[in-house]
Amino acid sequence: MEIDGKKIVAIIVAITLTITSLVLLAPHRPLCAQSLEDELEQTKNEREETQEKIKEITKQEKQYMAQVSETEGQLRVASEELGDLNTKLSNVKSEIDKTTIELVLKKQELQKIEDELEDKVKILNNRVASIYKNGKGSILEILLNTESFIEFVSRLKLMNILAEQDGEIIQVIKDKKNVTLNIKKTIVDLREKEEEHKEKVLKLVAQAEQKKLEVDEICDEMKSLLSKTRANKNALIQMEKQLEIRESEISRILESYKYGSAPSGRLMWPAAGKLISGFGYRIHPIFGTRRFHSGIDLAAPYGTLVKAADGGQIIQAGYFGGYGYSIMVYHGGGFATWYAHLSSINVSMGQFVQRGQVIGLVGATGWATGPHLHFEVRINGNPQNPLGYLQ
Repeated sequence: MEIDGKKIVAIIVAITLTITSLVLLAPHRPLCAQSLEDELEQTKNEREETQEKIKEITKQEKQYMAQVSETEGQLRVASEELGDLNTKLSNVKSEIDKTTIELVLKKQELQKIEDELEDKVKILNNRVASIYKNGKGSILEILLNTESFIEFVSRLKLMNILAEQDGEIIQVIKDKKNVTLNIKKTIVDLREKEEEHKEKVLKLVAQAEQKKLEVDEICDEMKSLLSKTRANKNALIQMEKQLEIRESEISRILESYKYGSAPSGRLMWPAAGKLISGFGYRIHPIFGTRRFHSGIDLAAPYGTLVKAADGGQIIQAGYFGGYGYSIMVYHGGGFATWYAHLSSINVSMGQFVQRGQVIGLVGATGWATGPHLHFEVRINGNPQNPLGYLQ
């Protein structure tokens, strides 16, 4: 299966960016101007949506794993092909080395033949020159100037032998020339053949290397995207767990509202500080947008004592999103007070406290620009203006 690397990477990047935006941009909403019943319903919906996103991203994770496995397989094949071609190239180079040695030997043989041919030509030229110099009559004189018939026959045989040798020399010269031509042609053919083969294999090796690089790059990118997808999945799982905790916490607070009776008198001020922000809509000091402020803010130095506005039971104590370290005291009859942005908590869940008892210290945890106490009054989960209840 051929892979269009750029196309696949573009698609995966788009999907990954979408998933990342869903995870990173999902807001962590603190309690605001709505009933806890609405908050619980909203939290349940958010949790269900997050669970659906986890299912979707799990499917995508499996798809990416399959694609990574496929590209790894292609990478192995490409590596094997490259290895085979490199082996073939090595063999070709070895053959070229052998051919080079063979060419050297052929050249030496050719040189030897050419030297022999030169000697033969010299002998023949000398003999022809001698006959031409002495003239045709000289041979007859040699034969006639003999003292006996035996000597005549001997000289005649010698002449025949010389003539035969001359014929052989001429034939040898012809043969040597033919051999020389064949050797030269063989040398040329060997060179052309080996160079052509080498060039072809080098081209195949270059193509195989390029293919391996492309598949390797796609494989690395897919592994990176798979890693990001898993990170996004883990983030969604963590978000779902936080929503589960939040849902359980709100359910528990709502359950606690079912018992007791509300305080009959005024609440005491929870901390010695200056009122810097009231109840209602305002421009948020951090986000710069118009948002509902569900309590009042009292500016006070770090470590200022925070006291329970009335007696009751601690139904929430810990870190709660933008509220930072916070405490909720339930006073009965659906009436509760909330103390946020604390630097420390001096009480524990389920503990009963008296009016004026120190429950924590002023801080700036959560969404805060400086040390102050955020104080809320809630009846059945709905925020009320605290100034209407403080003495």
